[in-house]
Parts: sequence; C-alpha cells; structure tokens
Amino acid sequence: MDIGILQLGGGECISDGNSPDINRVSRKLCKHGYFVKMSVFLADCEKTTDTFEFLTARCDAVLICGNTDAFRNAIAEKYESANSLEIFVIDDTPCAVSKSCDNSFISNTLIPMLNSKCKTFYTSSIFKTFGKTEEQLRYILGNFIKNRNKIVFKFDTESDGCTVSVRYSNKTQKNTVSELLSGVTEALKDCTYSYEDVTLSEKTAQMLIESGKTLGLAESFTGGNIAASLVKTPGISKSLKEGIVCYSNDVKANRLRVSQRALDNCGAVSDETAYQMAANLLMDGNYDYVIATTGNAGPTSEKPNEAGLCYIAVGDRHNIDIYCHTFEGDRTEVIEKGTNCALFKLCKLLKSNAHTNNANTQND
Repeated sequence: MDIGILQLGGGECISDGNSPDINRVSRKLCKHGYFVKMSVFLADCEKTTDTFEFLTARCDAVLICGNTDAFRNAIAEKYESANSLEIFVIDDTPCAVSKSCDNSFISNTLIPMLNSKCKTFYTSSIFKTFGKTEEQLRYILGNFIKNRNKIVFKFDTESDGCTVSVRYSNKTQKNTVSELLSGVTEALKDCTYSYEDVTLSEKTAQMLIESGKTLGLAESFTGGNIAASLVKTPGISKSLKEGIVCYSNDVKANRLRVSQRALDNCGAVSDETAYQMAANLLMDGNYDYVIATTGNAGPTSEKPNEAGLCYIAVGDRHNIDIYCHTFEGDRTEVIEKGTNCALFKLCKLLKSNAHTNNANTQND
C-alpha cells in the first residue's frame, strides 16, 4: 500500500522537508509493508485542498500532520467528515490526522487504520542487537532465514549495533510465527538488548529508571560521552547521580583514589586502574551501579602500538567486571564504540539482576 504525507507549516510538523523524522515514519511504515510514495510540505495553506485531493487521488492512504487546524479549516466546507475526526475516509481513501505523528500515533492509530483496509498486512518483530556484525547474525540465524513461510529477515547496521527485523503477514500461521520467533529469541539472547525500536542508550536509561537504582560514572577516554548519551532520556535524573571526567592521572589519583602504585606499575590504561576507579567511586558515592572507562582513544597512546586499547569496568556492590577491548577506527569512533560497549554491559547487568530479583520474588 502506498502512503501520501501532507505536512503543513505553522504546527508541529514531522518534517520541514529535510528533517530525519520523515525517515522515522517511513521506516515504521515499511516494517508493516507500507511505503511512502510521496511527501508534500506546504508553507502556504491556501493550496491545502488542491494538494490534499492530489494525494488522495494517487495514494492508497494519506497522513496529514503539522498545522492540522489550518488543514481542517481549509477543507471543512467541502469535506464535513474531516472537521474533527482523527480518522476519516475520502472517496475510499483512508486519511489520518496528527499534529506530530509520534510513535504512539503510528502504532495505535495509523497502522491499525491501514491494516483494516488491507486483506494482507504485515507485522515486524524487532531484535536490537549489539556486538555482532550483520554477517555474524546471518550465520547465527541461517536456518531461520531459510524458512519457506515467506517470513522475511532484514538487517540494518547502526552506530550502536544491528537491528534484525522479522516481518510476516497476517496470513502466516500463528504457530509457525511463534515457533520461529522463539527460536530467534533464543539464538540472539546474548546480544539482544531490546525488542522495541529504541537506541541502546534509551533502553539502558529506561531500565535504570524502572529499576529505581542509581548510577555513578567515572569516564576517562569516553570523556563524558556515556553521561551525555543517558541524559537524552527524560527522567534519568532519578538514576544518574554523578558523572566524573577523570582524564588526567592526577584526577584519577586525587578524586578516585587510584593508587600511585597501580598508575606507576600497571599504567593508567590497565585493568587494575579501571577496577580501582569503579570500586572507589562505588564506595564514595553509595551508588547501586558504576561504570568506569580508561583507554587510549588515539591517535597516540601511553605505550607504543596501543591506540584503541581500552578497559571498561561495570558492576554493582556484589561484583565488578573488567572488559578489555581494542577498538578500531579514529578517535571519534573509538569513543563511540567504548560508550556503546559500556552501555551494553550495564544493560545486560540490569537485565540479569531483574531476572534474579523476579525469580527470588516467585520463590518467596
């Protein structure tokens, strides 16, 4: 089904003609088998009726967003059904109206409207993964991809991992879909951080907030990037209590009490330094969780040929794990990879602790 989008200026438009938000809407529609055929942005509302009729004549459905008051005023006299309804039909063409077309509107209103018109419609299950390349994921899922039930796998590589979308139609037998999705879930359980279309930082922040736990950060080579990623999620102030950028050895020693012996004998970029950074911050700040990062983002390094070498400490009051990685890429890429790795490790720890707490509650 081809979708037309009419965007009107003066309101909360999803796009000004160049905004990536139009891509967000297109991606969500595509996952359900719907495609944006054309999108028109109008700054001049005098052309609203003509443009609206142009879209309804050429598209299977039309989405109107932005200055919806201006839209309703423009077409009110000719199309009474569009005066106040969120969904209406013009000449057998379903139309939906939303100021900002947020994710909730797409999932709860737009997609059901489109599905009601189609004899065959599609649903996608999402697996947000980290730490695996598309090639590795295709190998892991090889037997599932070869299915003969027209269940389609799509792989989208992003900065924080790879999204696996499994798309199937309403005509596919439910037990077939359920069995395949259960198998995929099991196969990807160690690298999946979410089954919703969210970023790694959003998912980690959500889990922290929902857990009611607190987090302290001690960042060296990531330079505050972990904190910056988390604070994009509203409500994170309940959990993120402190973020220290401890770039120099003096700060590591004076602020985080990393021993001079560790700095002299092991170096600032070492598992021992990462551990002391995390452990001392955890004790001093009385946090539930802690992340510490120390490494060589490049292009130079403390020791020869160690650009990209990084240590990431993630833990709680029961245990602190140290992860050693050598990230490839330039300075910006190393920082981003280190940030995402730290978030993923914290996400897994949060998930593990939540599972343990649920099991203990059931046993009680």
